[in-house]
Amino acid sequence: MKARTFFSLAAGLGLLGAVATADAASTETVNPFAELSTGSDQPIHIAADSTLADFNEQTATYSGNVVVTQGEMRLRANELKIFAPRGRIARIVASGDVVLTSPSGSAKSPTAVYDVVPRTVVLSGGVILQHENNVMRGSELEVKLASGQARLIAPDGANGKPGRVQGLFAPAAKPQKPVAPGG
Repeated sequence: MKARTFFSLAAGLGLLGAVATADAASTETVNPFAELSTGSDQPIHIAADSTLADFNEQTATYSGNVVVTQGEMRLRANELKIFAPRGRIARIVASGDVVLTSPSGSAKSPTAVYDVVPRTVVLSGGVILQHENNVMRGSELEVKLASGQARLIAPDGANGKPGRVQGLFAPAAKPQKPVAPGG
């Protein structure tokens, strides 16, 4: 498995952050996880309760408390399945309580899929993005690594109407003026 290719999953998931603009069904995002892309040459460590390699299907499945670390990135999931036809990674699927963390923030969802050739990552099943005290929620997040764009999709609304993405943004704290002694 090529470390550089596998890290693209983490870097792609890392493109999840704070909102720049919004409409009723989608949101473009800014990248608070930019430092992740600088660690792609670092070793990748995968730990799991078990691993099953299927040479006929050309897959590897890591199951049970899966933890992937590379540099300052950490990905947790219940299962991680790698599809590698002809020995080249084509797709990586993380499922079950997927959490990606970096020093800048975190992303949570039930599933995450990284498709190598189009260089896209899709988190689905309810997505929660957190950067410091800022939080965004939606049903699906698609990240296009080549363009650096991410789109948060709104969940289905009631009565067939489109839902809305949600965001909560904390204002930056103002610096305190020093108080002069005696006055």
